[in-house]
Parts: sequence; C-alpha cells; structure tokens
Amino acid sequence: MQLHIDTARLSAIRAFATAARCPHCSDWMVAPAMSEFVEDGEIRHHWKCDACGQPSRTSIPLTTH
Repeated sequence: MQLHIDTARLSAIRAFATAARCPHCSDWMVAPAMSEFVEDGEIRHHWKCDACGQPSRTSIPLTTH
C-alpha cells in the first residue's frame, strides 16, 4: 500500500483552517466574522481586523483536479 498525498487539497484545507494577516496593518486575524460557500466551488471568509477595524475578504477554491 502506498501513501498518496494530494498537496493541492492539503493546501486548501490548511488555507481554510488557518489565521490570516490583515492586508491593512498586518496584524493576525484569528477567525472570520462570516464565511460563505459560493456555488462556483469556493469558500469566502469575511474578516474585520480587531487591531485596525478594516474589513477584508479571502477566498479558498475547493475545486480538485
């Protein structure tokens, strides 16, 4: 039996479960204020930085090839 690692999928999982840096002040943002599934196969996280109060958004594609 061989161990097969799908690095693209692993990368998407890590991106989904990790904190992000604010694009405005570079402070860590731990949890998104809201997340949504988009029919095109992506998850969008909506953030509000606790340090500077600025909103931002990140997207994670869920498509596998």
